[in-house]
Amino acid sequence: MNTWVEAYNHAPIDTTLPSKEVIRHIKEANILLASSLSRTSDSLAVIDVAPTEKNILFDEIALPEVKGTWLKLSAKTWLVLLRLMMLAGFGKKSKVYTEAKQRAKEASEYLIHLANKHERVALMGHGGMHWLVGKELQRLGWKCVKQGGGSKNWGYKVYASP
Repeated sequence: MNTWVEAYNHAPIDTTLPSKEVIRHIKEANILLASSLSRTSDSLAVIDVAPTEKNILFDEIALPEVKGTWLKLSAKTWLVLLRLMMLAGFGKKSKVYTEAKQRAKEASEYLIHLANKHERVALMGHGGMHWLVGKELQRLGWKCVKQGGGSKNWGYKVYASP
């Protein structure tokens, strides 16, 4: 299973271009942050943009480790199953969700610091971590004022300070 997760983390990305709106938001940012995973850099390369900073704070939530490969499922099914297991606290890394929530808190504080300094900040990362960071930003009073993207891999949200 660990081999599969590693292969997933380094798998090639879908090179379909995002909407013009997504590209505009990314290119209008004063600072562009990205996760340290290769999928993020590869995605940004599709639109010929390099991040200002790569940071592990924005990496996707780790999947719990499960021993054995006796159950044959599609990759998409495994992802859903492992995410549900993570939320329930199962798997060898039962602290995965707790650690991800702490990382999301740190990431949110960092994003707020940069937004206060640079005004327009864009983050290129991963759905699970974006979800947790968004929840934390909202807990801190930030509002999601716009969302879109039109694609499962190129969605975006715009947050405004309280």
